[in-house]
Amino acid sequence: AGGGVGGLSVRRVRRLVAAECGLPGRAVSVHVVPEIPRTATGKPDHRAVLGLARAEPPGGADLCRLYARILDRPGVTEDDSFVGLGGDSLSYVEMSLKLEEALGALPADWHTMRIRDLRRPARRGGLRTVETGIALRAAAIVAIVGSHIGVFTVRGGAHVLLAVAGFNFARFHLTSAGAGRRRANLLAALGRIAVPSVLWIGLAALVTADYHLVDALLLKSATGHDSNYWFIEVIVYILAAMAAWLSVPALDRAERRAPFGFALGLLGAALLLRYDAGGLADLPDAITACWLFPLGWAAARTSGAPQRLLLTAAVLVTVPGYFGPGAAARTAVVIAGVLLLIWVPKLPSTAWLNRLAGLLAAGSLYIYLVHWQIYPLLEGRSEWLALLASLAGGVAYAAVAARALPRRGSARSGWVRTVRRGGKEGVTLTYG
Repeated sequence: AGGGVGGLSVRRVRRLVAAECGLPGRAVSVHVVPEIPRTATGKPDHRAVLGLARAEPPGGADLCRLYARILDRPGVTEDDSFVGLGGDSLSYVEMSLKLEEALGALPADWHTMRIRDLRRPARRGGLRTVETGIALRAAAIVAIVGSHIGVFTVRGGAHVLLAVAGFNFARFHLTSAGAGRRRANLLAALGRIAVPSVLWIGLAALVTADYHLVDALLLKSATGHDSNYWFIEVIVYILAAMAAWLSVPALDRAERRAPFGFALGLLGAALLLRYDAGGLADLPDAITACWLFPLGWAAARTSGAPQRLLLTAAVLVTVPGYFGPGAAARTAVVIAGVLLLIWVPKLPSTAWLNRLAGLLAAGSLYIYLVHWQIYPLLEGRSEWLALLASLAGGVAYAAVAARALPRRGSARSGWVRTVRRGGKEGVTLTYG
């Protein structure tokens, strides 16, 4: 068969179908066949059609196509890299797992490498690995929701997630790109967090008496009050501050000259809040916890054992005592999570565990967002059911957000206009 459909390229068909169905491009698989497979009775053979997708090599035979699908970016070449194409912590989860399926173990800096340099298949073994950041996001969100429901008690997960957020910020947003591109990518990431959060909490405020306008606008912590959504609020505050910082040329140059030293400097400034150096008592969690973000940021900027040892010492000095007396287990959880970020880039895993961790990690922010409304409806019947429903609800909302908020640079909205207004282009989907 040829490389297109009715004169349209496979890539163009994928984008048209994705736009018409409201799906991200990576969710659509296009296969050119001489004719639709049919059963002996002449009906479409749905099993054979699904088999076309299963026959595709893991991750896709063409790495450029894989990057283009997951990042929704046309014109990907072998000289592009993940960060150069605007990849962030949300798309990173799926991309890293797909690449490992296709190539085996990946180098730690694969996200900054050109695609052509990833084409050399790594040695493949029976045991898979999962990046520590992904594993921590998945484990932490399960610990958070399970502890809120009462299925078990493992506190400290949100603080680990805050360190992981700083770690990912440094990896995906502090790239070698110019300041303007850095700022644009960061603002896009901020929108993908803030918009779904405002919409969900706003809806909760409309149907319940538990939340108000200040909650929906993510301002409760800023007004000096503790909030169920303090974790999301602190992420939004920090990313907004970082977007402003990227607008200051001198600060941008300073970070590029000394990445690790700059992160340590920010950590030192944030620790003034952790130790209440200004004499401000009873600050909300979103403000006092912000020092964990530059701690994770610094973890991503370490190079060599001396810097890792220095940061390890900082962890062992600053985390104990933060949660007050009687919080030894919580303190241990946070210390362990940050030390894993510093010292252990990957953890042993399996294929099915990677898939599960990928779903939970990619949906961790949305799980945190929606579980406050889901689990109270079910915990009286079954706490485990409440936990599973909260996890599933967050993963589902993550999928909805991915459809409604396409990545910056994606042409999906343009394809919607082409389908609806062009008159001469279109794709007819026949099923049954």
